[in-house]
Amino acid sequence: MTDITYRTDASDMVAHGTTYFARIAGWWGQFAAGAREGQQIAARYHEFSQLSGPDLARRGLTRQTIARAALTGH
Repeated sequence: MTDITYRTDASDMVAHGTTYFARIAGWWGQFAAGAREGQQIAARYHEFSQLSGPDLARRGLTRQTIARAALTGH
């Protein structure tokens, strides 16, 4: 009579599952950080766009340089 055995490597499944979870969590973390950065850029742009010409000049900006200043955090 032949013994039939079924072996599972649950530890291998856990290791792969943890790796996938870590990758997904890392991706979502990067996505959330990018969304926060985008919101900060939008807020800076809005702040700069509300300034008058003389106020922009005091900061060393013009209407044409507002977008770059918002991106770089000037």
